[in-house]
Amino acid sequence: MYKVAAALLTTFTGLLLLLSFKSHPVGASRSALGTTSSPPAASERSPSATTSAGPTAGKGKAAKRARTYTGKPVTTQYGVVQVAAVVRAGRLADVRVLQHTDDGARSQQVNATALPKLKSEALSAQKANIDVVSGATYTSTGYARSLQSALDKAGL
Repeated sequence: MYKVAAALLTTFTGLLLLLSFKSHPVGASRSALGTTSSPPAASERSPSATTSAGPTAGKGKAAKRARTYTGKPVTTQYGVVQVAAVVRAGRLADVRVLQHTDDGARSQQVNATALPKLKSEALSAQKANIDVVSGATYTSTGYARSLQSALDKAGL
């Protein structure tokens, strides 16, 4: 009788834990990239961060200056994907594609469709936790991972 009760309790507990598990879309986990949740030190940011002087340059308003953080290059089945995140006033202002998959005409077609969608979604979400574009799974995954590494460098 005790073995049956223990088995039922264990099964119920396991089922409860399984149902309470929340999965995260591509690029959501900082720990999966081997980074911590604390913002990086200034010395860690400086090699890949550049300052873009805008109309407020020289006025001492650092909050309005844009900084560009280069994400890690991510190798996919169809090539390397790398992006740079432009951060202004603590928000993601732009995403620039530095490298994208290049495996012939089909890759060019996929990139022409997927990259603008990925950029729009990232800017809208203000994070790398974005949906995969149908037909561009490898590109989407590489984009999200590279963007997450850039946002980690920015401390966002």
